[in-house]
Amino acid sequence: MLLARIADNSFVHRSAMVIGLTLALSAAPLAELGEWAAGGSSNSAGTSSSASVAAPGQNAESRVLALAPMPMNLLPAGSYSPAGIPGYTVSRTVPEVRLQFTVADEHGRLLRDLAAEDIRILDNHVPVEHFNDFAREENLPLRLGIVLDTSDSVKSVLPDEKAAALSFLNRILRPQSDRAFVMGFGGEVRIWQASTADRARLIDAVGRLHQPGWGTSFYDALYAACKEYPLYGDETGLVHRAIVVLSDGDDTHSFHDVRDVIAIAQRGEVQIYALALRGNKPVLRADAVLQRLAEQTGGRFYVAPSSRDLEGRFAEIEQELRTQYFVSFPPQQATPGFHALQVQVRTPQKTQVHARQGYYAAAQ
Repeated sequence: MLLARIADNSFVHRSAMVIGLTLALSAAPLAELGEWAAGGSSNSAGTSSSASVAAPGQNAESRVLALAPMPMNLLPAGSYSPAGIPGYTVSRTVPEVRLQFTVADEHGRLLRDLAAEDIRILDNHVPVEHFNDFAREENLPLRLGIVLDTSDSVKSVLPDEKAAALSFLNRILRPQSDRAFVMGFGGEVRIWQASTADRARLIDAVGRLHQPGWGTSFYDALYAACKEYPLYGDETGLVHRAIVVLSDGDDTHSFHDVRDVIAIAQRGEVQIYALALRGNKPVLRADAVLQRLAEQTGGRFYVAPSSRDLEGRFAEIEQELRTQYFVSFPPQQATPGFHALQVQVRTPQKTQVHARQGYYAAAQ
């Protein structure tokens, strides 16, 4: 009984994984030395911090994602400077900053009639002098990720979450212009359907999705979901990138942390919409994490008191996704690294702005 309790302890699991990784990394130089001695060569240029591995009996569209740890997790909780850390090196120059955001009144109703002169943007606290472009966009091609928590802590409500996600996909996806993927996570992270415009395949993937193992890798799942998007500039034309995650926000086994997820989402211009089905539970500490992820990436955090409220919350997310302001402007400073962004609205009424809170620029 004692051994069973020890085996279930999350600290033991994490320690075992760290020890295993340490041994693997220690063995790597010896393997390279042996290969060199045999006349071979080792090429590490193609090494990536994450890899997609096809499991036995699965095709490439249903794969397990193996994620390597990031040094960001070793930082003190108060430090946040990912641009200066290996693994967060910015590899592109930003000729212009592109920003999508929504504005709502104090009652949460979206404002749809704002003009460029109503908006003021601060780039590293410096006012943006002029916009290259400003528009309200309702028909941007959508690049959507549906990420469902299938861990033990939410398994009782998983059928309701899947039903609401199916309805959402049926309603929002426009096959002629939109694409989406389906991901599930528990102790491991799995792509159940790679990005596609085929609504039937997406719906089938949601239906097949089930619990993929003990534990909860919440941060690793969101990090992997952000990496499913092509690199900046790989797509022709402007698209709207968003992730809708259904989870209670608990995490027990991730290598990444909340700062890693925010950094990769901001770099990839991905908005995170978090939806928690709370039931009769009180306000949870994890709610603050979900709120932070949404706020800093320009998304929203929603709570559904019961499964009956899921449809309504998904309808609100759909409205947000289809009612966005778009603005582009040149960086106000040539400073490489992270730039803080702030959007202000010149209006007598109280407003709520939802926009990502920064971007990354490389040296010119």
